[in-house]
Amino acid sequence: MKIENNRSTQDTQATSQTEAARKLAEAAKAAKTSDRTVTGTSDKVEVSADAQLFTAALKATNEAAPVRADRVEAAKQKLAAGEIGNDSGRLADRLLDDLLNQ
Repeated sequence: MKIENNRSTQDTQATSQTEAARKLAEAAKAAKTSDRTVTGTSDKVEVSADAQLFTAALKATNEAAPVRADRVEAAKQKLAAGEIGNDSGRLADRLLDDLLNQ
């Protein structure tokens, strides 16, 4: 059986190839940076209408009035006692009136 001592050659070649690739990447990065500086181009970002709507909705929810726990609890008790929620037509009318008055 013959053992060839070529491992050191492979390691040296791999190291030199890695070093060459690193230098090439650095040169490309430097060239790209210098191109931007010379031409003076700038990037532009446009936000879609859906994204603007989402942002407005998110902002509105963050600025909403806090929930009044005492009023929620009182409404739950009235609902459980049957004092409210019996007349869906009246509820719909009041909701529409409230929306139209805004």
